Amino acid sequence: MMFTRKSEIYNYIKKYKNYDSDFWSSGHGNLEILAMLLEFTDSSWEALEKEIENWSSNEKEILANALCDDESWYYEKSIEINLHQRSHLFATIFATIETNLAYDLIDDFEFIFKGKPKEKILLEKVKTQIEKIKIHPANKYYSKERINTIEELLSKEIEACS
Repeated sequence: MMFTRKSEIYNYIKKYKNYDSDFWSSGHGNLEILAMLLEFTDSSWEALEKEIENWSSNEKEILANALCDDESWYYEKSIEINLHQRSHLFATIFATIETNLAYDLIDDFEFIFKGKPKEKILLEKVKTQIEKIKIHPANKYYSKERINTIEELLSKEIEACS
């Protein structure tokens, strides 16, 4: 069996994944991951996208939350430098993760529209996930108006790709 070196981001997430949400959202976990991502090259992004296919759903959700963190006050570099790559990876994770976890990411949904427009095929996968969210049992606790707004935004983006 061939040894595959996991990324520094994966190792960080693995080490701290069982910490409470305050660790991730209050100046620790997400900020550390975002700091690592700000150093990424195009080939680093490609490697990370392939690598996460083998991550657990929980690990992907942690990464997705870090991708859209906007604590720009923390960084010397502009967090806009790789906004498109972060947004693209967030969309990919959102589209492919289990529906109950995608549901947890819905508050940051508009992050999908940051950076350059996404490919039509990716947006269609995101739309499929939204359709699954609409029939998910937890949806009864979430604003139907919010889901409808998201669907409208997504339909406009897909139409713009045609």
